[in-house]
Amino acid sequence: MVNTIWSKAKIAFVISDCLMEKPLDMAKSARSNDQRLLGVLTSRHDPDNAIHIYLVNSIENLSAGGGSYPNSEPEPASFVQWYGNDHANGRAWAHELGHLMSLDHVEIDYSNEKQAAQRVKNLMTIGLSAGSDLTGQQIDAAKGSKLVKRFGG
Repeated sequence: MVNTIWSKAKIAFVISDCLMEKPLDMAKSARSNDQRLLGVLTSRHDPDNAIHIYLVNSIENLSAGGGSYPNSEPEPASFVQWYGNDHANGRAWAHELGHLMSLDHVEIDYSNEKQAAQRVKNLMTIGLSAGSDLTGQQIDAAKGSKLVKRFGG
């Protein structure tokens, strides 16, 4: 799903390793902070040159379905909460990768029906969406991002 969406931009991702980790060792009261969650996840491995995307079980109190931090230490990282099916997870993963490639959310003005009909199909739409479209401007921004350049794009 991820590579199908990003093929429009001629960007492909390779999963080099997929690890099942131990349960999250973090107080439930602390799980409402997305960046703190990502800090706990990244502390489980030594820094490297990879991009880490964590698929996590649904977490009570967490405010977002996913989060991305392109400038986090020790490396850019994202997490995606498990939505219960591969299609939704793939779309959420592709969305978070968009953030790692410097793309912002697309906001929708639902009072403008024509604009809303177009934007609801965009990958970077806020919230739970099935959209996977990318604009030419988004493709150019992703291709010019620090992340893509880092890996030879």
